[in-house]
Amino acid sequence: MRFISVYCLRNGMTLGRDLYGKNGELLLGNGQVLQESYIERILALGYHGVYICDNLSGDIEIQETVNQELRMKAVTTVRDTFIITRAQGNVSDAMENTKAIVRRMIEEILSHSNAMINMVDMKVFDDYTFFHSVNVTVLSLVMGVSLGFPESKLIRLGLGALLHDIGKVFIDKKILDKPGPLDDEEMEEMNKHAALGYEFLRDHSELPVTSYVAVLQHHERYDGTGYPYGLKGEEISEFARIIAVADVYDALNSDRPYRRAILASNAMEYIMGGSGTHFDPLCVETFVRKVAAFPLGTVVRLSNGMSAIVVRNYADCCIRPSVRVLSGEWQGRIISLRDDHTLRNVTISEVLDV
Repeated sequence: MRFISVYCLRNGMTLGRDLYGKNGELLLGNGQVLQESYIERILALGYHGVYICDNLSGDIEIQETVNQELRMKAVTTVRDTFIITRAQGNVSDAMENTKAIVRRMIEEILSHSNAMINMVDMKVFDDYTFFHSVNVTVLSLVMGVSLGFPESKLIRLGLGALLHDIGKVFIDKKILDKPGPLDDEEMEEMNKHAALGYEFLRDHSELPVTSYVAVLQHHERYDGTGYPYGLKGEEISEFARIIAVADVYDALNSDRPYRRAILASNAMEYIMGGSGTHFDPLCVETFVRKVAAFPLGTVVRLSNGMSAIVVRNYADCCIRPSVRVLSGEWQGRIISLRDDHTLRNVTISEVLDV
């Protein structure tokens, strides 16, 4: 199985995982052979890519940290909570639903706690904020598990992560949906969302204080250059420091109307480069051990000119996976860029969109 861009989909390809519509309904099932009408529907929904099974990747198994059905239920829960918040309705039931979803996500993550995460962009444009909120929650909880948090602490972290952008319901939609960079005035308005979300949750919910403080502080930076208060280091709550890493990584790894997603490996390099400035070094260290820079099934070109497909990742060396060579005299051979010392000068130079 591997993840490919929707622009590479062709008639006759076989879907590798269930694909859901915007409202959580099953759109196409695992094993479905794609037809032109199906591909057009996938494009219309705004999906960046889908999983397929083919001859290149038939022996590659990609474990889901949180299954797609639960992800879609989480997306629906976040959407409903945002809608009720925007309408200034009673959010008590929505918050209980949010807690229930977070508990289910924790159960799944704990059952796969030793696996590295293969995050890809399975969002649709119209529901970006909701899919993003769920991805940030998965990444934050994975980091929390790795840091040894007990379940009660994971629940508080998950609530803060799932609702970290709830303040955006109070921001002008023209600013949120602008197909280009924000000007200074618009950026000043956008930056209010963290405080607005915090104030709403503080005044209208019974969430734990640590959860809504994380909402307030998730745009603070470790070196004190963030907002809204310019806090630095451990002045920033532990949850906010974790969510900050997950938030930036998923945003970089997402297609937006005004820019394409950057590669997972490039997003990982950005996170690593921000250690000690934008991000808490411990959070970065934890993150790079749990999230794959080159997700399983990624087709790459090596610096020696060979093309290959990623078949295994390593927590202690996220940028040097094992790959199966697809071309040349080594075709079919599996090599470990981490362990084979004769290949120390060989790197991954390019991700191929095939």
